[in-house]
Amino acid sequence: MTTEAQRKFYENSKMWGKKRPETVLERARLTAKAVPSDAHRVLEVGSGDGLIIKALRKAGHDPVALDISQSALKHIQSSKLVQATGNQLPFPSNSFDLVLACELLEHLPVSIYQDVLDEIARVTKRYIIITVPYQEKLEWNYARCPVCGCIFNGAYHVRSFGERDMKFLFRKIECINLKGIVKLPHPDRTISLELFIRHRLAREYLYTGPSITCPVCLSTVDKRPRRNWIGWIASGMRNFYRMIYRKKIPLWYLAVYEKQ
Repeated sequence: MTTEAQRKFYENSKMWGKKRPETVLERARLTAKAVPSDAHRVLEVGSGDGLIIKALRKAGHDPVALDISQSALKHIQSSKLVQATGNQLPFPSNSFDLVLACELLEHLPVSIYQDVLDEIARVTKRYIIITVPYQEKLEWNYARCPVCGCIFNGAYHVRSFGERDMKFLFRKIECINLKGIVKLPHPDRTISLELFIRHRLAREYLYTGPSITCPVCLSTVDKRPRRNWIGWIASGMRNFYRMIYRKKIPLWYLAVYEKQ
């Protein structure tokens, strides 16, 4: 994603302050519940419009919210707001008992990914909490620009995480608790064959919305393409799969790390 596309995406007021589904609210509650009892000074990096911040305050904490987007921070009712980037945190080392980064790492460009991890490790005195999508298949959220034809992940996720990735995320910082959270019997997941039919044969990319911006030409991808009969077959496969698939699968990883 270009710098201009990032700015347009994160400053788009339409993506902030929206009503969240119950699964997302449950993730926020479980994240707040995972905060160690001896963590008093708390920072969230990539706070967005304050979903986790609100849950933390309900749990009795008084966290600092940091985000790159001024548009997002306007939705947080707090005096502890900082607009900054995660790869250059404006705090001394060991400033916080706990640093959280929730639904952040999957968005980070390769150029700053390790720097953000290093900065989180630098400013925390003891604990880190990370949440990311559970073993995400990036093709699930592919979008196609109607203007230039660019195919990209509409959620701007550039990496997915497995169990090993989460356990060894930080250098010299141990993962003391890792679990999948918010398990559903019918998760919004699909099979590879259905994706192949939808993307390769039907040429359908259904991830759209008023906040989805093409990373190449900056056009908005807000209208769903017209369906064709091959696409309807793919949809039928997905619905059938959801009917017969009963195993509960987590939607997110939640990991707690501690400095030794």
